[in-house]
Amino acid sequence: MTTGIKLIDLIRGTDILGKYRLLVDLWNQEESLEDMAFGNLSRYLLTIREKNKYYKPFLQEFSPEEIKRAPFEVLKSLPVSEKKILSKKHDLIFTPVKGIGYQKKRTGGSTGEPFHYLVDKEHISWMWAHNYLFWHINSGYQPGDPFVTIAGNSLRTVNRQFTENIYYRLQNNYFLKGDMIGSWLKLNAQRLNKAVLIYGYPSSIQNILRVIPEFPEKFKNLKAIFTTSEQLLPGVRNLIEKEFNKPVFDLYGAYDGGIMSCECKAHNGYHYNFLNCFVETQETDNGLTELLLTNTNSLNFPFIRYRVGDIGNITKSICECGSSWPRITDLKGRTRDVIKQQDGSSIHGSVFNKILYHFPEINAYRIVQDPDYTVFIHIYTENAENFEKNADELVKIVKKHIPGLVFKIIKMQDYNPTNLKFKLIESHVI
Repeated sequence: MTTGIKLIDLIRGTDILGKYRLLVDLWNQEESLEDMAFGNLSRYLLTIREKNKYYKPFLQEFSPEEIKRAPFEVLKSLPVSEKKILSKKHDLIFTPVKGIGYQKKRTGGSTGEPFHYLVDKEHISWMWAHNYLFWHINSGYQPGDPFVTIAGNSLRTVNRQFTENIYYRLQNNYFLKGDMIGSWLKLNAQRLNKAVLIYGYPSSIQNILRVIPEFPEKFKNLKAIFTTSEQLLPGVRNLIEKEFNKPVFDLYGAYDGGIMSCECKAHNGYHYNFLNCFVETQETDNGLTELLLTNTNSLNFPFIRYRVGDIGNITKSICECGSSWPRITDLKGRTRDVIKQQDGSSIHGSVFNKILYHFPEINAYRIVQDPDYTVFIHIYTENAENFEKNADELVKIVKKHIPGLVFKIIKMQDYNPTNLKFKLIESHVI
């Protein structure tokens, strides 16, 4: 079953299967994991100290012995980085390391200017290995098992060594374009029948259920659904679980920052790849706690204390599932997902998640704030009667939970996600 992935590894120069097998062995271990993480960070900082043009002056303030003894303290002394800094200092930060292969990448620019960066082959191996690990832990997936992807561009593959279709075939991945869903869509019933999991955007999965209600009936071996790339709203989770009668596990990842994480069966946070991604938190001007990421598999183009732009906390307490792997908790979305008030206070968009959780007939929503501070709550319901009833009730609830908010309820037009990630919150207040 692993023949296709072995071929991907061979041609691309990665080692996804080797990393995956190591992670499966490590998942239930409690001893030595902290030591491994400690050693990984030490070796990473020592290599960057020696090789990287940008970080060398910062790290040469510490001796190799100091770095080996206290890598976490050394790391915290380094400057915080973000996309603007990495783009501006690109020629200094990009310092090729002999013998370490890499690939060029770019973000789509949906949150600003497109961002060009590079990732090591080692990084690619570990990211996919963790993805497979989380699928395995939660659904019994084995590398090479058939699965279905329903998503837009961010989960599509552009690779020099493979055409897109060949790459999907080698993965045993049946890819359905999440931005091209209609009743006209021709589905391969045999491939759906064999699939053990679904992987995709929540909005795309929700949309295919709306357009093709009989879609869940086509799966005979489905074990679980894994959502990614967008904030998973409680109502959407409930809808997907109800229609498929299978559990939903949400994945959170940032490819540039090197983090990959997933819920477990306890659904109390996201276990993350702490062996090779070090996560810190810092307080923002709005009093929120944002994540800083250090990817120890990024030698050619370091991501160190990188502001990925997401809000969350970290806990190292033992999870109800029994795992000692640390978790990201209170994951609320982007730092930019903030509604600002005229009195200087702010409201994170996640507040609307809690409010709208109690409105199962609202299938989707968006929050848009104009420069004059007025908030427009766009909601989508299947019929006009539901809209009027829910809009009236929603006005009362919002006034109760967010007193003083200037807002209007707007009927959202037909909900059909594009191939860009669906942007839930937009504030245009400067």
